[in-house]
Amino acid sequence: MEIVDDNNDTRLTNRDLALAAYSLAELHNLYLRALQTGEYGDEMTEEQMVETTERIRLAHTKFDALLKLTTETAEQQDEEDGE
Repeated sequence: MEIVDDNNDTRLTNRDLALAAYSLAELHNLYLRALQTGEYGDEMTEEQMVETTERIRLAHTKFDALLKLTTETAEQQDEEDGE
């Protein structure tokens, strides 16, 4: 049986942030298409669908901004370490 190093598996990485941002963007696109075509069924009202779509867009924006910030910070750290 292989023992997993918990310290490396619990850190949130830029790859994790990128995956979350991408997934939210894709989910937003699906909701937006459903909203535009009216194919969201009986499960939500149009108002609920609009609100949910907006919340997904905002969550994507937050993850994307966090990814950019952490990427820039990592690049600055690499530059400082290289000097």
